[in-house]
Amino acid sequence: MKKNIYTTQYLHYFSNYFLVYIFLFFGSIILAQKKEYNQTTIESPPPEWVSRRPISASKYIGIGVASKIGNPHYQFEAKKNALYDLSSEIQVNISSNSMLYSVQNNNQFSQSFNSIINLKSIETIEGYKLVDTYENDKQYWVYYELDKEEYARQKAIKKKNTIAKSAEIIKLSLIDDQQKNYAAGLRKKIQAFSILVPYLNEEIDFSEYNIPSIKTIFDLTKEIQIQLQTISIEPPKTTPILKPYQQKYTSISVNVFINKNPLKQFPFSCNYDDEILQTQDKCISNQQGILEITPIYVTANFQMSSIELQPDLDALTQNDSISPTNLRFLKSFIQIPKFSISVSIQPINVYLINKELNFNKPNNNAVIKNLVFNKLKTNEISIINDSTQADYIIKIISNTNEDDNSDNLKKQFNLYLAQLNINIDLYNKEKQIIYHQNINDIYGYGTSLTLAGSNAYTSEKLTFRLTEALFYLKRKIVWY
Repeated sequence: MKKNIYTTQYLHYFSNYFLVYIFLFFGSIILAQKKEYNQTTIESPPPEWVSRRPISASKYIGIGVASKIGNPHYQFEAKKNALYDLSSEIQVNISSNSMLYSVQNNNQFSQSFNSIINLKSIETIEGYKLVDTYENDKQYWVYYELDKEEYARQKAIKKKNTIAKSAEIIKLSLIDDQQKNYAAGLRKKIQAFSILVPYLNEEIDFSEYNIPSIKTIFDLTKEIQIQLQTISIEPPKTTPILKPYQQKYTSISVNVFINKNPLKQFPFSCNYDDEILQTQDKCISNQQGILEITPIYVTANFQMSSIELQPDLDALTQNDSISPTNLRFLKSFIQIPKFSISVSIQPINVYLINKELNFNKPNNNAVIKNLVFNKLKTNEISIINDSTQADYIIKIISNTNEDDNSDNLKKQFNLYLAQLNINIDLYNKEKQIIYHQNINDIYGYGTSLTLAGSNAYTSEKLTFRLTEALFYLKRKIVWY
């Protein structure tokens, strides 16, 4: 009886839990269906501007879209696209009194200029308003408008302020010119041009600012051109001579002038035929207007060559926040002069002092001299007879003497033992010894001291030891 009571209670609890489970199961299905229904019914249809671009006579319109899938920055991207779209509606009209009009036949330049102007418009555009946004599961849309009259008003204010700023910089540049600080003056004129680039398609007039000789943008570029054309150089009085494969080269000094005054602290680019010679790519004049050009590498290509110098406007303005694009526009309206410095590439001249003695008497075989000639006379080295024209002087003194062990050989074999001693010194142009070698381990045997000394000069070891010494000596003359 007791068992039946427990069974009945268990069945009662089980039936209650089963009913709760069934209720929750079907309830979740109903909620899911309701949620799905709400989602499909809540999502509103896209506004008309998404599928059909609005047209307005008084507004510039920008519409942008971005994908939401895997793109956490979709709102920013859509806004950027909308501003690109808006700026594309702002047409760049070319005034007949503008700089751009003077090169309008250059289609490639005009397209490049227009693209830059559009990019700058996006960066500086103001006054646009958000009209509407729309999004679905996959895309986000944004719609901006910009009042045309408001845009024109703001642009006119910006243009006037920009021209005023440019005029002030030009005035400062003229003060620099009066103080003969021509590098600073030219740099400021280029800076004044650079900030006017967004308006090169329009007329730019400086008349109200009372700047002597500069009334328009054309006058400004003309002034820049004149200053560049008045730069001149004074090359060395004698043609610099360069030798191939030297470890270090003496700089070539060039005097630089502008309006017959030393051009101080002005950068130049160096161009050269890198198959023949190389210098530093850039150099700058010092406070005396002297430009030091240092060769770095010279090949054994014996001929007249040249180093080309050109005013380096990129280096001149590198600290003035002038964009390379704006500087490129300026270079489209001016010509940058070029200057050529002639150089002569000649072989390395070596003068040989050779004294070969055999027991203090001349050894007429010239064994060492012939070996030196064979090892050193290569394409880049010339052995000369005039010491005053030498780049290097080699001094080799050799002599023989009786070795300490000669007495024992005489007693036992009636032979003499001679030792050959060779001193090798290499001098540079300044008569400084840059290499020294002593060879004293070469011997010769003979029935007389003279014969023993002669045999020492014909020893195979002499050829080996002298070749080794000349190898290291040549490394001091030629640096491959």
